[in-house]
Amino acid sequence: MNKSIQINLSSNCNKLYIFFGGIAAGIVIPPFEFYNASKIIDENKIFIRDFTQCWYQNGLPGISKDIYSTAQHIRTLIERIKPDKVFFVGNSMGGYAAIAFSSLVGTGEVIAFAPQTFISPFLRIKHKDSRWKKQIINTYRKSLLKRNIWDLRPLLLRLNTGRKISIFVSTKDKLDHIHASHIDNIHGVNIYEFDDGGHDIVKLLRDMGKLPEIMSGVYTQ
Repeated sequence: MNKSIQINLSSNCNKLYIFFGGIAAGIVIPPFEFYNASKIIDENKIFIRDFTQCWYQNGLPGISKDIYSTAQHIRTLIERIKPDKVFFVGNSMGGYAAIAFSSLVGTGEVIAFAPQTFISPFLRIKHKDSRWKKQIINTYRKSLLKRNIWDLRPLLLRLNTGRKISIFVSTKDKLDHIHASHIDNIHGVNIYEFDDGGHDIVKLLRDMGKLPEIMSGVYTQ
């Protein structure tokens, strides 16, 4: 089994949650704890990790060569499972992936916690975002000559048809707020702001008991 993708299917379930790992390939909260806190323990789940830490630009070993061919593989998985509803979920780098892949695949709702919405050198310099320098430089090196997506705004303006994109961000984290605002006025994008939590906003939402409502796709603030 390819470690980049883990599939857990449940009988008599019509929802599919596709999770994208973030920096260090995780989602901040251990997966089982997150599933349990979200009340989706029995739903269909796919967990995808980018072990190269390249914002999914470099593809997945043995599966794809770039972000576009990864999207095609995800589309094939969804077609095989045939769910009634699909959610793309991620935190930080995983949130970037969730937004990108939902648009590329052309289906599903997005639930993104403190996501980046750009990794382009120009925008990072403009907004003084110097986080994850090692990983970012590696991303540029590996994806410069590939079909890449370093800014989600043009992608959403081109491909998004108003599908629901829910972004959860803390106002305490200036850079996270800047990234959310970068796509704020695009049709379908909903930004939910909280006063605490910082970059680990997902932990705050878990402790507040809000994850079940969020993961069901019916959250309103």
